[in-house]
Amino acid sequence: MQISMRMLFSLWPGTLAAWRLGDPRSLLIAIAFGLIACTAWIGTTIWPMWLDSWKIWGLWCVVVAGSLVSCAHNAMIGLLARPKLNIGCPLDQWMLAQEHYLQANYFEAERILQPFAFGKNTDVEAALLLSSIMRRTERYHQSMELLDQLALLDDAWRWHDEIAKEKRLVLQQKVRSHTESL
Repeated sequence: MQISMRMLFSLWPGTLAAWRLGDPRSLLIAIAFGLIACTAWIGTTIWPMWLDSWKIWGLWCVVVAGSLVSCAHNAMIGLLARPKLNIGCPLDQWMLAQEHYLQANYFEAERILQPFAFGKNTDVEAALLLSSIMRRTERYHQSMELLDQLALLDDAWRWHDEIAKEKRLVLQQKVRSHTESL
């Protein structure tokens, strides 16, 4: 998002935090501010006799003050700054994890991939490889949970087919292990 767009959204209290951080409290603040702004606009333009002039003036003061406070707050907490790019798993660690995976050193590969498969800096490729490791070590439930979490990520749209394929493989191996144990 360009700085001008971030600044524009910063004038609406709660929108930047709700959008960039997924904060439900900020979403409620944005909705409440929207209701106040709409009430002030309707009272000014459509039904001017609906509210007293001092109430309309007070609503507009709340809207302007809310916008200024929101902009200052967003600047102080750093939401106006350019978002940091998720760099994901570094290439050298990715290649090392892949090498361990191909040599069936699953513990070592999992140790390398673990920090990049969970949290805010989730790397979809690393998480997919980790899910495959979990499948191969017969931790089917954990693998399915990880794949379900991956499917919800914004960056996962490119990996939709691979995530679906991995889910099928997990289910097939889970069924196969159950039938063999009988």
